[in-house]
Amino acid sequence: MSAPFLACMAAAAAFNHLPPRVLPSIQAVEGGQPGLVRMNPNQTADLGVMQVNTIWIRPLARYAHMAPREVLSRLTNDSCFNIAAAAAVMRYYLVQSHSDMMVAIGYYHSHTPALSQDYQRKVVAAAMAMVRRHEPP
Repeated sequence: MSAPFLACMAAAAAFNHLPPRVLPSIQAVEGGQPGLVRMNPNQTADLGVMQVNTIWIRPLARYAHMAPREVLSRLTNDSCFNIAAAAAVMRYYLVQSHSDMMVAIGYYHSHTPALSQDYQRKVVAAAMAMVRRHEPP
């Protein structure tokens, strides 16, 4: 992961009171990159570095006082904007889940229990892989 992505993730995590490893772990599972658009079976799409779903365009547009088209463009192409949006989504889900980080992580992917739990496992595995890569020999 590039240093600018990590800098944006650290700032967004701090601003939204998220653990610093959450956003990089989610990004590792999502596998997004600038400009990437993945269509979903439910006619939504996942956008950019953090694969933020298009269901968030209107709420983010209201929050940021921006036109929905501008939010769509920036979610797709502006990595730091996309990361900040993902952090805001995580903050929303953290509040919604009464501060249960694992539930919030699962909700980032799906509210369907089996899909949510599978995603939680993937994100935890990604976080653990990051720790192992940075442990001293």
